[in-house]
Amino acid sequence: MYYRSRAIILRARNLRESDQLVTVFTEKEGKLTAVAKGVKKPKSSLRGCVQPFCHSLLFFSQGRNMDIITQGRVIDFFGNSREDLNRTLYNVYMMEIMDKSLMDKVPLPGLYQELLAVLEIIDAEGFNPLLVRLFESRLLVHLGYKPVLDQCVQCGGRVPSQYAFSLADGGLVCAGCSTGDTSLMHLRGDCLALIRLLSEGSLQAVRRVKASPEVMRQLESFLERYLEYHVEQKFRVKNTIRWLKQAMAVSI
Repeated sequence: MYYRSRAIILRARNLRESDQLVTVFTEKEGKLTAVAKGVKKPKSSLRGCVQPFCHSLLFFSQGRNMDIITQGRVIDFFGNSREDLNRTLYNVYMMEIMDKSLMDKVPLPGLYQELLAVLEIIDAEGFNPLLVRLFESRLLVHLGYKPVLDQCVQCGGRVPSQYAFSLADGGLVCAGCSTGDTSLMHLRGDCLALIRLLSEGSLQAVRRVKASPEVMRQLESFLERYLEYHVEQKFRVKNTIRWLKQAMAVSI
């Protein structure tokens, strides 16, 4: 059986002398891993199609144990992002999150379109950290972890001025329900408003937002901890970005 789908390349790793295992996020099939035969040969037509965060049209042959990528065509190589360390690192970070968060063969066409839009805007306009936060938020929504911000996630009561966010329960908790919860985070009001916008608002609305550095730092910390708590994974590329921030003393 043969099929084809647009796909965003999450990662590729060596299999045999000239083959690779390629994990992709496809528009129709969701995440899957397939064999790209002969891709490491100099004249292979697949080499450009299976580079990390490349957008490609791939043709698959269904195998007994694993599907095989038989042909491919690059749709967008995101060349501007590849020439910039900042954009490259965060694109690879988003690929790592996808790879570690998603189950195999679960179609998520909405998430596919949102990820593609973020990659395209970053490539065309430069790095915008809020777009990465938007992607993280949309991923949480598609995974079923949309934060509950309009009421106490435990008792359902109205959240008073004193509140905290429970990573374990996925929402705000009132003072009476927060006792003994070791996963609590205390968030600023403007950070909560931004979390709500990222979860529910349009891409156009998010692109108009100007957030303070303090809010952006808290937002990044919150989304990283929330993802790691529920995915139960650490993201190695994020640690690389932190190390480079300290070593190079640049805004990465």
